[in-house]
Amino acid sequence: MSQKRLLALVGAVAIVASACGGTPASQAPASQAPGASVAPSTEPSAELADEQIIRWPLIQDPATIDPTMAQDSQSTAVLTSVQRGLVYIDKDLNLVPGLAESWDISPDAKTITFHLKDAQYSNGDPIVAADLVYSWKRLVDPRTAAPYSYVMAEVVGGQDLLDLAGAKPAATDAVVDAALEKFGVAAPDEKTFVVTLAFPATYFLSVATMWVTVPIQEKWITSEGATETGNYVASGPFTVESWDHNAQIVLKPNPNWYGEKPTLTEIQMPIFAELAEAQRAYEADEVDSVYPIPDEDIARIKDDPAFADQYSVIPTLGIAHYDYNNGVDPSGEGKLARCPDEKTCPTVNKDFRIALTQAIDKQAFIDATFSGIGTVANSFVMPGLPGYDETIDPYPFDLTAAKASMDKALASIGYASAADIPALKFGFNTGAGHEPRVAFLAEAWNQAFGLKTEQIGSEFSVFLTQRTAGEYDIARDAWGADYPHANNQLSGNFTCGGGNNNSQYCNPAFDALLLEAASEPDATKQADLYKQAGKILADDAADLPLLYRDFATVVKTWVDGEIVTPIDHNNPGDKFAETIKILKH
Repeated sequence: MSQKRLLALVGAVAIVASACGGTPASQAPASQAPGASVAPSTEPSAELADEQIIRWPLIQDPATIDPTMAQDSQSTAVLTSVQRGLVYIDKDLNLVPGLAESWDISPDAKTITFHLKDAQYSNGDPIVAADLVYSWKRLVDPRTAAPYSYVMAEVVGGQDLLDLAGAKPAATDAVVDAALEKFGVAAPDEKTFVVTLAFPATYFLSVATMWVTVPIQEKWITSEGATETGNYVASGPFTVESWDHNAQIVLKPNPNWYGEKPTLTEIQMPIFAELAEAQRAYEADEVDSVYPIPDEDIARIKDDPAFADQYSVIPTLGIAHYDYNNGVDPSGEGKLARCPDEKTCPTVNKDFRIALTQAIDKQAFIDATFSGIGTVANSFVMPGLPGYDETIDPYPFDLTAAKASMDKALASIGYASAADIPALKFGFNTGAGHEPRVAFLAEAWNQAFGLKTEQIGSEFSVFLTQRTAGEYDIARDAWGADYPHANNQLSGNFTCGGGNNNSQYCNPAFDALLLEAASEPDATKQADLYKQAGKILADDAADLPLLYRDFATVVKTWVDGEIVTPIDHNNPGDKFAETIKILKH
């Protein structure tokens, strides 16, 4: 990656705080298209290659490319090119019009009226407001069981529908349908989409940038094989040409895309079982980038002059952390079946979680397993976001304190020593370089306490299911910002029953602070509320934050025009694939 592109990215990260600190303008300029600001060519006079094809690797098969159901980086890496919603985020992380030409916000900030552009899907059908009504109702419908349904909590009737998802016995179709009728979305005409909020959520326009809020045609998504080869209906600059599972996905330009027309004629996404395979393919000139470089290769690549114009380190709005199973049923019905008590699941005990946290030297972990790239994390809200609190660090590395916390936990749990505890189930996904990290943590806990772990590696889609269901004691996890706001970091990830609450954590006091922050119009007061919530989370040792991620990457010198952001999904510049060009080489 060129020095010019890297400097542009550093500038983008620096302005994150100002980009998300206040309430967005009530009306956006109609002339500003998504991705309108394009990174300048590193070689303005360079000739374009005859073949405009980029090869972006995926690590394991995406779990889904249904926009409503996607929750992982491999899936969203595809979706960011083939689906676009009402609002988008530009290279500087500012909100800009997407499908919405403009929008109005009511004086009480509880009603947002979006005015749609004249736009078509890849199949030639017009994109109409009724498609957004259908898509948003499908997302929040408990029968869909969408992982990101919680982002609709702010819409009138949204929380009632989310509550139905955990109802026992399950709500009848009639009850759900009646609740959906009260859900606060409407299409008074084909070009007007109205959202009514239960309270003035200052960040809600950012929610409308997410892949789960894009328009979806009912006749398409309910058809047989809707997301498979040859039948995909896209609203973004590209569409899915083919999907050969576990082999390759191919994207082609959407002939009806309303925005800037892509120069690329094809995006090939070869699917690799492991990150190391993608790196070998890169060095054999079979793919055009790797993001991130496998840790075992970073030192070699960094010091090799042959990669000098290809290597860079990209700061991101991401965090690597590990889930402790707090043992709460995600439906809100008490304890998980496999965690009925602390003796069965020691991580349910707060002092046990504190002991595990105090036993980890985070900087040593980063140095040993991330090649020293990244910054120690003690809270879930990332630096640069309003609500980040650098003073949070309730349980620093301290083996003496860790052993005292463990003794306290053991007295409560009922074991004479940690060595007597049956091996903790330690889950992670294989093929992405996590094995050394899991081994580091497991060894640290064994050395400190004599604690045993059963390290369980699974294929990615299997692991996602296991982690969501709480089938572990400790699990590998990571989070990248969907939009640059503390609400995106905390809500859903740690709120009671949240769709991404992999720690099975629930604290009503934490939830109450997030609800208060959501409707606080004063940016400074709002940030303070998020800091208070972050402190509760850290004090509860709900999970184990380890590092704020920076990604070492390599990109071929012939890849030009990328707009690289700290919230890219799987390859540098993949949020704006339509701006990329391939130079002659």
